[in-house]
Amino acid sequence: MTSPERRPASPLASGTIHLVVPRRPGADLDLLRAKLEGVAALQEHNVVWHVPRQRGDIVRLSRDAAQAARADGGLLVAAGGDGTINAVAVAALREGIPIGVLPMGTFNYFSREHGLPLDPEEAVQNLLAALHAGEMRPVQAGFVNQRLFLVNASVGLYPKLLAEREKASQRFGRSRLVAVISAVWSMFRPASGRRWRVVMKTHEGARARQEEHLVTTLFVGNNPLQLDRMGIPQAQTVADGGKLAVVLLQPQGRWAVARTVWNAATGQLGRDSAVTSVACTELTVEPASWRPPQVKLAFDGEREWTAPPLHFRVSDRPLWLVAPSALIRDDGPAASVASEPAQAATQPAPEAGSAGGLVPA
Repeated sequence: MTSPERRPASPLASGTIHLVVPRRPGADLDLLRAKLEGVAALQEHNVVWHVPRQRGDIVRLSRDAAQAARADGGLLVAAGGDGTINAVAVAALREGIPIGVLPMGTFNYFSREHGLPLDPEEAVQNLLAALHAGEMRPVQAGFVNQRLFLVNASVGLYPKLLAEREKASQRFGRSRLVAVISAVWSMFRPASGRRWRVVMKTHEGARARQEEHLVTTLFVGNNPLQLDRMGIPQAQTVADGGKLAVVLLQPQGRWAVARTVWNAATGQLGRDSAVTSVACTELTVEPASWRPPQVKLAFDGEREWTAPPLHFRVSDRPLWLVAPSALIRDDGPAASVASEPAQAATQPAPEAGSAGGLVPA
């Protein structure tokens, strides 16, 4: 479990709210601002909106917002999906401050795992209630080399699915239905495998073991909810803390792919003969034969080229999330990081047919 001993200072209850909002195609920023500013509890705070001019500015903007929040004792808040939360989390860890989250993404795996309301106004009210009560909880963060991830990180087919989803979203709009259809379509297209050399430790103090796997996707999960929806048996192990789940998908024919898609959609991916999964504390992966100078890495819905080998591990420092402890979900693996017993979350159940983790987060 992530250690709670490094709890940062609580933000000032009446301090500035530093709101980081991404620039997304089709998003109505004025409507969002009107909704949030209409929340009475928020009107008691000075709110600074940090909105990038371009999508790629979100990392720099998050860093500036985190520095401002640390300087004035305010609260840094990510108002977006998993990619935005990732950028804000990186900045928060660097500055040693907690974050708040207003879920506004497509799948919101991070937010749903922690029971955060998906309605913006309700989310603001819960966030401010936690701020005034001084409530925050530690959240396990993963790293691949120097890149943080909260939901997942992967190489192979998964980054390609993300690229296809982005193209589909630009053409048809950003929604779960578009993402699901795009992912399924991508899965049925031919995909070659790559042989990876995998060195992993399954628990603290264990000797590292080396294996080789021919796979189309090597997926490392850090979100118990997503893993649970996929039907990966290591979901509870990740929820207990200190470990990541590794999922390996072997190359297969078109009809076998159809079976895998169905198993993912119905939460039975762990039973699929083409899927291998294991929990570990850390692992290092690199191409087993020809070593390209860079490989495409996906992390929390974002993508970048990076040089192998890739070293995955659990961070020795948690991310601290300002949220009422009573919001921790209890419809799957427990988050197990609250200081009080979890109560039933008021979240609606995720839509059926989400294709589990095959849909890029």
